[in-house]
Amino acid sequence: MRSCPLRLLASNRAEFEQYIDESRDAEDSIVLRYRNAVELGDGRDDAGIKEWLGRTSIREGARIFRLATFRDVEIFILDETSRMHTRTLKSVDGCVTTARCKHAGHQRVIFETGGNTGAPLTEYGQRAGLETYCFLPEENLYLLKSSIFESDRAHLIAVKEPGMVKPAARRFGEMHGLKHIPEVEWRFEAATFRGMFLLEHLLSGGGFDWMVQVISAAFGPVGIYGVLRPFAGELGGVPRFLGVQQAANCPMYRSLKGGGDPAEVKSTGDLLTRVMYDSRPHSYGTTEALREILTNTDGDLTTIDTEEFTGFLNRDLSGGGVLELLSGRGVNIAVSGKEVVEKTGLISLAGGLKAIEAGTISAGSRILCCLTSGESDADGQAVPEKVIAALDDLEDVPL
Repeated sequence: MRSCPLRLLASNRAEFEQYIDESRDAEDSIVLRYRNAVELGDGRDDAGIKEWLGRTSIREGARIFRLATFRDVEIFILDETSRMHTRTLKSVDGCVTTARCKHAGHQRVIFETGGNTGAPLTEYGQRAGLETYCFLPEENLYLLKSSIFESDRAHLIAVKEPGMVKPAARRFGEMHGLKHIPEVEWRFEAATFRGMFLLEHLLSGGGFDWMVQVISAAFGPVGIYGVLRPFAGELGGVPRFLGVQQAANCPMYRSLKGGGDPAEVKSTGDLLTRVMYDSRPHSYGTTEALREILTNTDGDLTTIDTEEFTGFLNRDLSGGGVLELLSGRGVNIAVSGKEVVEKTGLISLAGGLKAIEAGTISAGSRILCCLTSGESDADGQAVPEKVIAALDDLEDVPL
């Protein structure tokens, strides 16, 4: 069973607050604000990795604000899009992963993505001097910002079949001795910084009955609750967790609530959120850790389909639509035509409202919905160096 491997250096509020770097605002970088509160590496590497975090950080900001009241439930937003350099929480992954690579001396790295992870890994990596190889479904090219791939050292390879992206990246990396990133532990580290941001808020008296997040492999909640759990006594308990998946590809939901094995995604165009195309996220070994969180917090899982998402966008909350209310708080969700460009973060909020309507979340509750994306700088103009339709095509991918 995978669990968060990091060691917090604080066991109570007073200790935790001593480790917070007050010179760093959370809206600028949760990485730099909280890096001293956790041990990275085996102790000997800790200082070096933290030094690299300072050098690789661009902007990894987060904030919490109240959005609306719906059926007597107060809805708050954990905004992890408007203050992030790459407009998604994956800016934290980009910072942590790049720092890890530089500290370890890696120069050439490879990774697969639906788009939301590949962009920050490329942008942060390029800024730090790494040569990057990004593999993603061809259908998702429109989700990218083309300028981050302008360098000759930023390689972009599109793959015809979504199910071939992961094996193609792994095979190409093995062929040429490239470092495959991010390591699973680094994903937990990124989530830990999110957890420390939430911990500071909760310790200040801003409690919530539920936390809601869209999930794939569930690295986020595993890292976050790994931070919160030791402080449960001081907090008077931790928020219950509601995980949300898109109905068209919900392997963790099926695994933990029944429904059989999911079918492999043949086209990302069939999905509500195209970046979450992996039909086997449980291969990372996080299923039991998620089950433990759901059991310990009396949590739940739910799904959102396209019809439900459309209804959510059209719903009136406290005198305004969802996008209008978010815009009023400085979060400008990217829309092309009448379609939301990157829906992943909003699925959390849609799932929260669904749970309220179903009675899972009761009246009088306070919930925190993680808006992990929504704003976007994508221009849809990124051009891949190569499009591959079969693994044999990897022989023709330029180095």
